Amino acid sequence: MADDERIVGEFTDYDEMLTLVRGRVAELQVNGERFDEYAGLPKGYLSKLIGVKPTRRIAMTSMGPVFGALGLKARFVENRKATERLLNSVPPRNQSYVRAAPSIILTVRFFKRIGRMGAQARIDNSTTEQRREWARNAALTRWRKP
Repeated sequence: MADDERIVGEFTDYDEMLTLVRGRVAELQVNGERFDEYAGLPKGYLSKLIGVKPTRRIAMTSMGPVFGALGLKARFVENRKATERLLNSVPPRNQSYVRAAPSIILTVRFFKRIGRMGAQARIDNSTTEQRREWARNAALTRWRKP
């Protein structure tokens, strides 16, 4: 840990995190609307996130701006006792079932090929009446005057 860092608190669930954020706002005596402007959030958003009855939750889009503006950063620390309990209770996964990263290269040629396959599947799963209607609509569109 760097010399300029201080541990503000620890949390293991959302409510504890919210309590720590509220404490940090109180510690810094932050004005809500000015904070929203500084963090790049909509006006009044901080009170929606950390108010008495929050109507919004700190989530993927708001976590970065809120934590950054409050001078906070998250750090995951291993709880060794909990890790040992997990490893003793749950068997390890079978590596033969682990999927490798997909090796499909997305090219124009690939998209043309799967497009043809999709079109053929649509034709194969349609009735004669449906195909007749598609052809009729295509002909009307083709000969329609602009």
